[in-house]
Parts: sequence; structure tokens; C-alpha cells
Amino acid sequence: MIKSFLFLLVISFNIFLPYQLAAVELTTGSAIYVPIYRSFYQIYGSTRDAYSLTNTVCLHNTDPKQTISVLCIDYHDSAGKLTKKFLDEPITIKPWNSKEITIQPSTEIEDFGANLIIRWKADQPANSLIVEVLMTGQVLNRGVSFNTRGVEIKE
Repeated sequence: MIKSFLFLLVISFNIFLPYQLAAVELTTGSAIYVPIYRSFYQIYGSTRDAYSLTNTVCLHNTDPKQTISVLCIDYHDSAGKLTKKFLDEPITIKPWNSKEITIQPSTEIEDFGANLIIRWKADQPANSLIVEVLMTGQVLNRGVSFNTRGVEIKE
């Protein structure tokens, strides 16, 4: 009887108390760090072979009202050195829209732990940009694919 009463008490608290959800903070821009991998390794016995990956960067505007501008997409190698800028001028992404940028595989073995720094802004406070990178490659008849997601950073 006491167990039943306690069970009903716990259930009623869960039903009648409001859920406290994490607050979404609107912002007028930020920097996003995205880890990317330009190659992967396959080991056969004592031999280690490297294979290139194609990277597809997906930029998602998650705001229902605000257009955002992506100011830069900068590629840094694993030593942190800026080696390439992917945008000559800002691109705009309308509400609920997405853009993609494909980074072709390299003929040279790339840094394994590279990253992108993406800076964006909006005229009015907006939901944050979501950045994901899909990496795909192939070895003989086997394919490999995985993705990473960016995180906001303070500069």
C-alpha cells in the first residue's frame, strides 16, 4: 500500500510540475569550431596505408525568422596554421535553409586532425547556426562515412 502511494506521488509530481527545459540563447553571431578529418588509416599487418576523404560541410540556419550571414570558413591544419579560406565573400542563409560546401579529397596525405573555424552573424538575435561535416571515402570495395558537429567557441 505504501509503495503504491509513493508511486502515485512520484507520477503526480512528474505530470503536474512543469518541465524545466534548457533555455535557448539567441545571439547575433559567434564562432564555431568543427573538427574535420581529411584522411583515415587502414592497417594491414605492419603496413599503414592512408586514404583521402571527401568532406561535405553543411551549414544549417535553425532560426525561423532571421537570415544569417556566414562571414568566413577557415581551414586550419593540425598544428593550428591557417592554410585555406573557403569564402571570398560572405554567404547568406535564409530561415530554415541550409548551404553546403564540398572539400575535395587531396592527392597528398593531409593532416589527420584539421579543423574549420566558421564565423557568422545576424542583424537581430537568432538561433545559433548548426554546422555538420560528413566525411566519406572508399578503400577498394569498402566505403567509410562518419560525421562531426561543430561547437560554439569564445575567441
